[in-house]
Amino acid sequence: MPPGREWSKVVTAAANDAGERQQAIQLLAGWHREAVLDLSGPPLPFHPAAAWWGAVMLFRAACLVCFREMEVTDIVALLRREPLPDSQDPAAHFSADLCLRHWPDLYRMARARSEDDPLVKAMHDLAKEIPLSAPGMHLAVEHPVLTHTGLRQAYAERALERADTTCLAQPAIASFVRSKLGAYTSELGRGLLSPATES
Repeated sequence: MPPGREWSKVVTAAANDAGERQQAIQLLAGWHREAVLDLSGPPLPFHPAAAWWGAVMLFRAACLVCFREMEVTDIVALLRREPLPDSQDPAAHFSADLCLRHWPDLYRMARARSEDDPLVKAMHDLAKEIPLSAPGMHLAVEHPVLTHTGLRQAYAERALERADTTCLAQPAIASFVRSKLGAYTSELGRGLLSPATES
């Protein structure tokens, strides 16, 4: 295994192969065609650059979970080198989420190794900018893209599925969940939603 800084270059270079990128984007486009069928609200077109960005971020984080002999600056650089393209566009977030929906699982793996690992903080900080990744990390994220009905519903459903009371405690999300569960709010939300929301 190469030294930390050399290894960082290897990880970065692995995401720059034009042929592999094109193949990956074609695969991601297929995933998007299936995923968008379950999305409520206004339809969101595939955003190739954002989908690729999400795949690269997940790949880099996975590599960092496996190989930890790197400087803090290298960790931050790998995860913060480029921002999400069109970060205010709901379509960009939905396309990036094709891969980043697995971010909370990877985050738990990083935390299991060490709560004080700089990678944990770096992953936590990045999740603030990709709100669909927050459920499961017990991180409340307020982001303009969650005004999109489909993305807000995905956020709320994941928070319920992953028993994330922090996400569910957000007033806008709590109100949304209550409106969707209706008469079943108390039954289906008990133990996860606040009493005020369940009532």
